[in-house]
This record gives sequence, structure tokens and C-alpha cells, in this order.
Amino acid sequence: MQGLFDLINIPFSWVIRFFYGLTDNYMIALLFFAIVVKLVLFPIGIKTQKNMVKQASLRPKEMAIRAKYAGRTDQATQQKMQNEIMTLYQNENYNPAGGCLPMILQLIVIWAIYQIVYGPLTYLCGMSAEAVSVLKEGIKVLTEAETYTGNQIQMLHDIAVLGAQKVLEVLPTLEGYTADIGTLIEEVLQNPPNMTVFGGKLDLSATPTVAFNLLLLVPVLNLVTTWASTKITRKFSYQSPDQQQMNSSMKMMEITMPLMIFWMAFNLPAALGVYWIFQNVLGVLQSFILSKMYPYPKFTDEELKEAVKSINQGQKKDKKSAPASSGNANNGQKKRSLHHIDDEDYADVPAQPTKKKKSAELPEAPADEPAETTVSDKPAEGTENGPVGFAPLKDDKRSK
Repeated sequence: MQGLFDLINIPFSWVIRFFYGLTDNYMIALLFFAIVVKLVLFPIGIKTQKNMVKQASLRPKEMAIRAKYAGRTDQATQQKMQNEIMTLYQNENYNPAGGCLPMILQLIVIWAIYQIVYGPLTYLCGMSAEAVSVLKEGIKVLTEAETYTGNQIQMLHDIAVLGAQKVLEVLPTLEGYTADIGTLIEEVLQNPPNMTVFGGKLDLSATPTVAFNLLLLVPVLNLVTTWASTKITRKFSYQSPDQQQMNSSMKMMEITMPLMIFWMAFNLPAALGVYWIFQNVLGVLQSFILSKMYPYPKFTDEELKEAVKSINQGQKKDKKSAPASSGNANNGQKKRSLHHIDDEDYADVPAQPTKKKKSAELPEAPADEPAETTVSDKPAEGTENGPVGFAPLKDDKRSK
């Protein structure tokens, strides 16, 4: 992974050296450096914006599908709804995960670039890793600390407090020191990166505190710009129905994220906080430009109704062309919605037996009167052997 970061860091280190050589001020160099980073990552932003515009164009049809299943929360119904939405995406050649790869690439580049901001001695001054290690050991000895974990910006601040000459005097006594390393460190300490602004009133290598001074502006501006950029960027971004259902979580993030950045700005050198401020402002500007270049579609009521109509017509055609045995199987059994919204999809559902009409019942004879039965001696018309419904009498052999 470090090798990948080096491939990204080496060309970007040339950029920050170029701007520092022009301005001789680390804060101004950071501003131009942040602009270049945004320009390099702008094609990734375009790719992400196009993906969101494509999703927004499918919103009417997606909302029509969701409206059909509104109020039904059982698992089978929700699964059926998601399947229909994914089918819609496939038919429209839209990939919901299409914006993931650009975001991953962007995060890798941003993480690599932060090493440049963290390491001015390495990427701005060209100091080797061995020289940085010896210099850090010298600061540890002079501060009489058991361990020293300060980053390179903090090292520059501590060197300014201790005095460059004291640091140079202690270096020859350290393990790993060589004449070449001593010469390189001496050249850097004689002309260290300029971390001050406003005539030296603000030192970006220092860490902000709660004391009332200019450094306090860095955490405060981080809090304000992070909160504002989150709100504005969200306004310029497409919010899918799934994201809108997570409004409470998003609102919580809008509160916790600025507070977290505010706390981190009190524990890191002010130069990093200033870089975050630049990134927040430029991020809002990028979102605005992309929204103008690739605006989200707006739909009228007639277009929304037409989307609902097309969804319904498409589903009717699918049901007519579907085979009789279609259905989602689950361990040999078809799992259906408890709301019976998908009953029409199952052609093998047995038909409900129809109830037979009850035949008219003859009134029963009273219990105290036996029922009379009369048989006519005359044969019924149209018959030879007697009344209809009686079997013919056999010949009585006894009478013979």
C-alpha cells in the first residue's frame, strides 16, 4: 500500500514545492495545492454526478413501485418490492454500485495526499527518512521525553521553541548520525518552511488551544465550514428514497461530524485545520458547478402519472408471458406475502371449491299422523307397467 501511496505522493510533492517556491508561505501553498487536488479529482466527481442523475431520472418509476407496496412491511412483500426495483434498474442499464469505485479511488488519493500535508520535511524539504528519524530522536533527547510521537509539522514547532542551534549540537551524539545526514538537517533548519501568517501572529505549526488568540479561529472555522458544507452539498446531491428514509441518521451525522472535526482541530497542528477549511469551501464550490453542468431532472404531475401507468402496463405484460410454474422458491415452498398482494403471480394456487346449493327439503309429517302413500291402479300415461318410478311387478307363480 505504501508503494501505491508513493506513486501518488511523488508527483503531488512536486506541486506543493512549486507553489511554495512561488509564494514562500506554507498556507498559501496549501490553498493552491488544495485547488490542484480538486481539479485532479474533478473527473471522478463528474462520474459520480452522472450516476446520481441517472438514478434521479428513474425516480418516478421507482416511486410508483414503492407506492404500490406502501404500508406492507412483511419480509415477502419487501423482497418483492426490491426485486421489482432491481429489475427496473437492469432494464434501464443503471448500476446502483456504479458510484462506489470512483469514491474508493478518491479516498485513496485523498489519504495519500494527507501524507504530504503531514510531512513537509519529507515532501517539501526533500529530507530522507533516516534524517527525519535522527532529527526526531534529537528532539526527544532535548525534551527529555520517554517517547516522541509528534508529526513533522509538530517537529518544526518544537525545533522553533528549542532553538535550531541546540538541536544541531545534540545530533552528532545520536545513533544513526552521519555527516551527510547532519549536512542535510542543517540546510533545512537554517531555512525551515515558513509556517507563519499575518506577520508572524499566527503559527500554523502550533496546536490550537482554548486560549483566546488567532489559533482559536482554526477549530471554530472548521466547525462552521464542515456543518455548512454538509448541508449545502446534501442540497446539491440527489437523495434516493432509501436515503430519505434515513433522515434521522443523516441529521445525526450533520451534528456529530462537525463536532468531531472541531475536536480533532484542537489536537492537531493548525496547518491541517487550515487545509480542511480549504477543502470544505472547495467541496461546496465543486458541488455547485456539477449541479449546473449536470442538473437533476424535474418531473411534472403528468410525467409522474405516465410513469405509474407504464409500470402497471409492463407488469401486466410480464404476468401474461410468465409460465404457470413461475414464483420464488424457498426450500421447495413458495414464499408469499402475508398481504396476498402477490397471489396473482401463483398460477398453481388451487381453486376454491364452490358451495353447492342445498336441495329443497320436503316438509316432515307430523309425529302423530303417519304419512299417506297412495298408489294409482291405473298405469301412468306413456308407460306400460304402471306409474313412473316403480319397477314392474313379476308374475306370481302361486296364482298359477
